[in-house]
Amino acid sequence: MGLTKTAIIIPIKKLDYSKTRLGSFLNPKDRKELTKLLILETLEKISSLEQKQIIIVSGERFEPLDKFKDIIVIKENDVNGVNSAVGLANKFINDSKFSESLVIPIDLPFLSAKDLDDVIKTSRKFERGICIVPSKRFDGTNVLLRKPNLVIDTFYDNNSFYNHVKSAAENNVSIEVIKNENLMVDLDTVDDIMEIMGRYNTVFDGHKTYNGMEESKSIIFLKDKMKDRLKKNI
Repeated sequence: MGLTKTAIIIPIKKLDYSKTRLGSFLNPKDRKELTKLLILETLEKISSLEQKQIIIVSGERFEPLDKFKDIIVIKENDVNGVNSAVGLANKFINDSKFSESLVIPIDLPFLSAKDLDDVIKTSRKFERGICIVPSKRFDGTNVLLRKPNLVIDTFYDNNSFYNHVKSAAENNVSIEVIKNENLMVDLDTVDDIMEIMGRYNTVFDGHKTYNGMEESKSIIFLKDKMKDRLKKNI
């Protein structure tokens, strides 16, 4: 089968533009802090994956990235959205070097290395195609695996789940829709925060939730902000 190395593309907005839809819940400073936590957690989780190359595309400089080995950072001079960021990564990726690419955001708080490994293993079923994890509303794309990398273009920011599946169908390539609850929950709106708090509104035993998942720093951060908000309303 040759090489089965996966290029993992992580587009990251500049901190000033990140998580603006949480503006009614978090001030700009808190949104930046949350974004940094999400970035570090994402990298810590996926760093354990074997046969991978992490590629970050961003116009921001993150000093904590220095603690991670073998990360490629591609500087994005203009802020033109996820498709543009993926396009910059495409220029780096050589289809003969990587068997597939995987695009993931930083705002999947329940993501685990096992979840991504399962997506990669699913792609072993075919030579040409996509594995796609929709957002919980089935309008966005939370995880997109393309095999090979340029088997389809990307269509983020505009009903992307439908457009990615449509493109794959038009190109007559395999399509695997993966409904993984951990990967379908993203952190984009205040309603998402409410769902996350509701899903894990239990007493933590040490640093483990009831289902054995480690409690993340980003979730702790949000819980603390929720407590502060409630205190102010008393």
